[in-house]
Amino acid sequence: MNNLIANIVQLFTSVTVDNSKIEENLTEVKLSTLCNDLSIPTEDEFSKVITEINNRDNINISIVQNNSTCNYVQEDTDCNFNDFVENCSIIQPTSEKEIIVSITKKKTNNFISIYYIDNFTNYINSLSCAGFFLKINGIFVNNNFITFEVQNTSFSVFSTQTIKFIPKGSQTANSREINRVEKNNKIKNLCHCNLISKYQFIPDDFYPTIKNNSELDTIFGHYALLYSAIYLFDIMQIDGSYIEYKLNGYKTISQKIDFSNIDIHSYETYYDIYDWAYKDGNIIDKIGLARNIISLNLEKENLKLSETTFEAIKSGYKIYQKENIKQYIEIRNKISDQLIELQNKADKIVENFVSDYKKTFLAVVSFFISVIVIRVVSKGDFTGGFSKEVTFLTIGFLAISLLIMFFARWEINKQIKRYEEFYNNLKSRHLDLLNEDDICRILNNDKDFNCNKKFIENKRCAYTILWVISIVILLIITLILFALNSCAIIKLIVCFITNI
Repeated sequence: MNNLIANIVQLFTSVTVDNSKIEENLTEVKLSTLCNDLSIPTEDEFSKVITEINNRDNINISIVQNNSTCNYVQEDTDCNFNDFVENCSIIQPTSEKEIIVSITKKKTNNFISIYYIDNFTNYINSLSCAGFFLKINGIFVNNNFITFEVQNTSFSVFSTQTIKFIPKGSQTANSREINRVEKNNKIKNLCHCNLISKYQFIPDDFYPTIKNNSELDTIFGHYALLYSAIYLFDIMQIDGSYIEYKLNGYKTISQKIDFSNIDIHSYETYYDIYDWAYKDGNIIDKIGLARNIISLNLEKENLKLSETTFEAIKSGYKIYQKENIKQYIEIRNKISDQLIELQNKADKIVENFVSDYKKTFLAVVSFFISVIVIRVVSKGDFTGGFSKEVTFLTIGFLAISLLIMFFARWEINKQIKRYEEFYNNLKSRHLDLLNEDDICRILNNDKDFNCNKKFIENKRCAYTILWVISIVILLIITLILFALNSCAIIKLIVCFITNI
């Protein structure tokens, strides 16, 4: 297919075409040549040659002599070959003239034709760095991939994840779509580059996944390195073919370099670091570690990295993870110790409430028993001991016991509230170090806390009932003894009156 333009030109002149003078870009293939002879082919001869042009593209031919021009535009429905031949009659066959042959390339279903791959790669190489991104972005509009179909069946496939160069007629699946928006959102708070606001490119767009040992390997390797560096360095500014960057790591590096000076041999290392940093885990920690180690292994004039840089970064991250795991275990153990302290606190709250009950009733019962014992020892019975004064005193003790119960309940309610506050502070205190879900898992989703709280509340309820029952029983006994004592006194009075 490398002879297509030459074959078209030689339909009109005997001049030999130099393929190196053919210009090809994203939208057009063009050749302009001067000649002194002119021959007009038949329509069959012309049709036979242009059938080699891809159906999505159109041929344009202009013959210019002085101020006279004869045009053939394939996409113009009002123009046919016979009209073109008729118009060529104004051209002097033996005078110097310019023949311009161009093929207008159209993108159809994300496919674009390439007719002269070497000329096309020369065109890409001639673009400035900023110009390259501008041109590629123009064909990426509203799409996540593009396929260049090289009009040569012997061409070897070259591909990135979103850009493919394939031979004519090759059956190939569309490149997979990439969630570039997610990665661009991640980079906004980490890296700053004037291209990020303009384009949605990511390093995967330029990193070669299938190489063919051509100039394409070198071209896309350079851009893969540059865009990977954009996703890793702090600041990157692209102005034409000049790159100004800043990297803050163990060393701070600022430099302005020419894009052509970039050392391509490091592009795989840059891409591996980028892919590792943005794939899983905490991206902030990864980027920070990567910048530290890159700054120690970077040749600032050409962005070259030591081949061991990526391995050093992975080893450093493993050490970082181990230190974090050690810290994580220490935090978990600390939380476990605090949970044991909480358990002890819950037990102490119950113990204090029970202790108040025991002390109060020990005093009341001791008084109660002492009255009975003294009466038995002195009089031989116990009913007379509960005089009106003793009964009132006993009821007073029971009333005090009731007040102590209410105070103990108020105190235990306060302690429960403080217990809840202590537990909530325990959770919030570690939110800056641990994930909230992880804290919930360590604390068993509050099951232990709720169990301890329920234990305290159940004990409070049980001992309150016991306390009240005890007071009621002692009060009933006191009143009965007082009643018996009152009856005995009445009998003595009746007996004394009778004897008189």
